[in-house]
Amino acid sequence: MARPGFKEQLDTLTSRHIAIQFGAFGAIFLMFVQAPIIGYFIGLAWRNQEAAPQTYFIMSVAAVWMGCMNACTAIVQERQIYMRERMFSLNLWAYLLSKMSVLSVMGAAQSVLLLATQGQLMHLKDSMFAHVLFFVILSATNITACGLGLLISAVAQTSHGAVVAVPILLIPQAIFSEVLLQQNIKNQIPSLIEKLTLTKWCYEALVNAHKGAEFLAQTKSFLALSLALAAFLTLAAGKLKLDED
Repeated sequence: MARPGFKEQLDTLTSRHIAIQFGAFGAIFLMFVQAPIIGYFIGLAWRNQEAAPQTYFIMSVAAVWMGCMNACTAIVQERQIYMRERMFSLNLWAYLLSKMSVLSVMGAAQSVLLLATQGQLMHLKDSMFAHVLFFVILSATNITACGLGLLISAVAQTSHGAVVAVPILLIPQAIFSEVLLQQNIKNQIPSLIEKLTLTKWCYEALVNAHKGAEFLAQTKSFLALSLALAAFLTLAAGKLKLDED
């Protein structure tokens, strides 16, 4: 039999991943319910107030957290299935992109739920354009964090290890920020680490959107997130390929 092409494999793997995700009702429920819960607490913290820089920082951390948690067990929990299918010409990139396509939709849905719940309790920007941009920024950050989650899942030996790794990697995302370190962020090492965090680029894009959305600033943030996603997926693919040798 002829080997299925990339598109055919991608479609089949995507359909299977959707079936797996929605077949586990408890897991999918927890995945979606966390967004409005986090949004509720953020809105409650700034109830009837305008968003502050700290608000956008917490939103950035939340987007990274949800994206990583969504993806961190996606590969490791089916490693044996993956290895068996690779023996029958499974395309590595079709496999990874099928995961990303489903996780991206989930991340976008989480962003909507987060903003909708949060917006019921506090004042976000009145501009519809700002709301759409907030959604796009949070979704892009969530999706990039999914790439990090897939990398974690490719490296981890067990699902438990993957879940434990997420908060460990999230700690630097939260600590090394100008919101917390203020003047100390100008020191060489903290400044370098901050530039490598997803929260920095999400936070800067959200604050910039609040101020009116400067094109160059938004482009810089989205470019940084895009490069990070490409790096995460390339490293994940490299690790899976290395495991086969």
